[in-house]
This record gives sequence, C-alpha cells and structure tokens, in this order.
Amino acid sequence: MRQRRIKKYTIHILAIPGIKPDLFDIPIQKCAIIACTDRDNKYLSLFPPKQLCVVPFADIEVRDDPMAINRAHARYIIRFLRQLPEEVTDLFVCCSKGGSRSPGAAAAILRMSGRSDRVVWDNPYYVPNWLVYQTICREFGLFAPHWYVMHLARRNCRCYKKLVENNGVCKYERWQIID
Repeated sequence: MRQRRIKKYTIHILAIPGIKPDLFDIPIQKCAIIACTDRDNKYLSLFPPKQLCVVPFADIEVRDDPMAINRAHARYIIRFLRQLPEEVTDLFVCCSKGGSRSPGAAAAILRMSGRSDRVVWDNPYYVPNWLVYQTICREFGLFAPHWYVMHLARRNCRCYKKLVENNGVCKYERWQIID
C-alpha cells in the first residue's frame, strides 16, 4: 500500500565526524539528523530528541546479516520523518564516512518525498548501500525489486568509471546538499 509522501527537506549527506556546531548556518530548530551508525559524536546532543534519529546498523549488503538494516530500522526512520516538527527544513543524513549508508538512506528519502534519487545514484563519490535504499523504499511502499536496485547500483558504478576516465573531474561533490 502506497503511503503519503514525506515532506521535502534540504538533504545534507555527510560523515558523522563532520557534525560540528559551525556546520549549521541555520538555527538548530530547523535541522534534524538521521545517523545511520552507532559511531558517537558529541555534537549529536545539540539536537533535541524529536530531531535526532540514531539507527545503528552496519554497512552490510547481506539481508540476513544481524547487523544489516532491517524492516524495523526502516520503519523507525519513516516514523521519525513523519513526526518531525513543521519548522524543520534541513535533514542531515550521516553515517561513519558519508559514502554508503547515508547516500542509500538519502536516495530513499528523496523518493519518499516524490523527488528523483538520480542526484545520489549519479554521484561517483558515493556507493549507495543498495540494501539500505531497498529496505527503506519497500517499507514505505515504493517499487524497489532487486533487479531495479541492481540497475541503480550498476549505474552508480558507471558514473565512478566515468569520473576516473575524466581524471576525477565532475559536477558532483563528496558531501552534498540536495535542495
């Protein structure tokens, strides 16, 4: 069953060590964070509990692994997004290094809000965790069969190869802000 869309947020994809007070150029009340890791950061305490979602799963793409994302994690993320205060405009999606789990979650969040996830899958600096993406999308009720998600992963791989061929020159950045 398809659910109503998630609100459109400005999404910031970054590594958890990048969370620092001087990062925020808008009031903290307008920010929320999803941390896809158990890695600690003393600045997470800046966020009120209603604006902080810590989901400790590993960067694993084996569905049956007990450390991998599961349906309960995905439901927790979706529930968190639905209960965010209306004044929240910016969503920080983080993991240990900002390259796999957080891009996978951010791509799913983009789709849940009715936006294109291409900006994540086409970024050669990311290797979105396909299991994170698929689990969140499926739990939300979005089309995400295995063949489709593998198509996205291959597309991401082609983008990386193109970056290498162009000597590392492209329009994307390592840590992105998606409006």
